[in-house]
Amino acid sequence: MRVAGIKIDTYSYQEIEQGLEQALGLLGDMPQWIQSGDRVLIKPNMLEGLPPEKAVTTHPELIRAVIRKVKQQGAVPLVGDSPGVTDTLKAAEKCGILAVCREEGVELVSFAKTIEVSNPDGLTVKKFTLASPLAEVDKVISVAKMKTHTFMGITGATKNLFGCIVGMQKAQFHLRMQKRREFAEMLLDLAGAIKPVLSIVDGIVGMEGNGPRNGTPVKSGVLLAGVNCFAVDVVMATMMGFDPQTSPVTAAAIERKLTPSFEQIDFVGNAQSLRLHFAEPRSMQALEDRLPKWLVEFGRSQLTARPSITDACIGCGRCAAHCPPKAMTMENGKVHIDNDRCIRCYCCQELCPEDAVQIKESVLLKLARRFV
Repeated sequence: MRVAGIKIDTYSYQEIEQGLEQALGLLGDMPQWIQSGDRVLIKPNMLEGLPPEKAVTTHPELIRAVIRKVKQQGAVPLVGDSPGVTDTLKAAEKCGILAVCREEGVELVSFAKTIEVSNPDGLTVKKFTLASPLAEVDKVISVAKMKTHTFMGITGATKNLFGCIVGMQKAQFHLRMQKRREFAEMLLDLAGAIKPVLSIVDGIVGMEGNGPRNGTPVKSGVLLAGVNCFAVDVVMATMMGFDPQTSPVTAAAIERKLTPSFEQIDFVGNAQSLRLHFAEPRSMQALEDRLPKWLVEFGRSQLTARPSITDACIGCGRCAAHCPPKAMTMENGKVHIDNDRCIRCYCCQELCPEDAVQIKESVLLKLARRFV
């Protein structure tokens, strides 16, 4: 199983085009996956409409390069995603992807309508409700961003596919799969239902700390690509300085034998030796899988880090509107959190435009870390 890693220093189109060409050439090149006449959905990470320099979204010049590679095969590219709090058009406009689509004459598809997709091989989810454009394309290419993630530790090629679930339906999965491992297993099933033919990760500038929205941009200088999205994520986690055996998505994928471990992956390209040291999100070191189930259930409010609202809050109400268990309410222009209802999904931190949500640990949790 092969993953390519190419060093790229800047977002100049020429450098990205050359880097993508090298990466795909090491994998076998486009004709292996895309044929003339194919309709191809290019799925970027468009979490929110923010400028590219924030490192929240896939850079538009990489999307341009992928669009042109698809066109070279005589195929028809489309671009689409379901952002967290706004519609596709607004997010694409602010992050620069809409301009690229218009300049390249490519349709930006709205992920508004849905279809049901049977997933008989899934271990946890046998049926997904996904964006309807997935039924209208022949192939999917995931073009993700190298970032940390307060709930899942890291977010890359596999987690990027969660954007194929429309709008508030995402919240239902946070309610159903409240533990990291459960959510990771769902993401593996989702990837199995979508079956991307190629996964690319924009790691030229990544994000560390409290990603995927409120972390810190970090120049990492790499483009990753592979056919197997799980293998790409194993390489990405390793390069970021994390252990794939403990990151929820990659650990579950290795256990299911959907990807080999990093040592067994054929990692090629001039970025082979590149190793980075991304700051992890505050909530990454969960105890839920290392403590007895009864103890976790008994002391859930004390044994998981909880969100807390700081003075930076402007009372916009976004967190309350998108809280899956409705644990957040607005009272006199201030956010109130019902910690008993909070499921610790950290969607509030992910979506806060002012980075006004901090993750705090209880005294008991801090003490438990010393002995577990």
